[in-house]
Order: sequence, then structure tokens, then C-alpha cells
Amino acid sequence: MKQNILQNKAAGFYAGLAAVVLCIASAAAYGITFSGIQYKEPIFDAAVCVLLAAAAVIAAVMLMIDKLAPFAPVFLCAGSGIALMMYIHAIIWPVSDTIYGIEPFTHMTELTLCAVLIVLSFVVSEVSLYMKKVKAV
Repeated sequence: MKQNILQNKAAGFYAGLAAVVLCIASAAAYGITFSGIQYKEPIFDAAVCVLLAAAAVIAAVMLMIDKLAPFAPVFLCAGSGIALMMYIHAIIWPVSDTIYGIEPFTHMTELTLCAVLIVLSFVVSEVSLYMKKVKAV
């Protein structure tokens, strides 16, 4: 007997899936955009991509299991939150050099896009944390 995975899922489940997609998009955008950019200091940290992707995969699997679904946003929040801090650590020099006029960083649009994606993945996962994932039967 085949059971429908989407049966009895509440809004928190879909918010969690949105956070999973945002984590994967963040990892892809950061990895594709910043792996080839050179600056005075290294601005690409592969750990950010791995952390976002791992959190997304673990959370996606947990969301599919009803008993583990309430804990999936914890991994998303932790993964995207730590990745955000690591991202800030990696980009602090180009941003500060641009703000103080020392040496303008020419990739500010890409930098902002990646920051917005990572922040969105964190916020959506935080919202999902407080929502029901499975409807009461």
C-alpha cells in the first residue's frame, strides 16, 4: 500500500521545504559566484556551501518522517545561522574596504544577493520552527 508523503502536512512543513530550497539556492549561488573571485583576503569558504547543503539534505529527510519533522527546522536554523556568520566573516574585508573607500569591491551585487539568500533561508527556517509540521489527526 503506497502512502502519500504530503498527506496530513501543515503549513510548517511547506515553510520548512521553502527553507530547504533557499538553503540549496544559497549554497549554489555562493559556490558558483564566489569560488572564482580573487581579492586581497580569501572570500570563498567551501564550508559555507557544505554546511548549507548538509543542513538542507538532513532537514528534507527529517521533514518526510512525521516523528522527526518538528526537529527539521532546528537543523535548518543552525546550519543557515552558522553559515551566515561564516559568510560575514569571509566578506568583512571587501565590505569594509568598499565602505571606507580603500579599494572598491566590484562584486557587491553578487555579495548582496548571496547575503539576502542566506538571511532568507535563516528567517524562513526560524518561522518554520514555530509552526506545526503535521496536522493533528
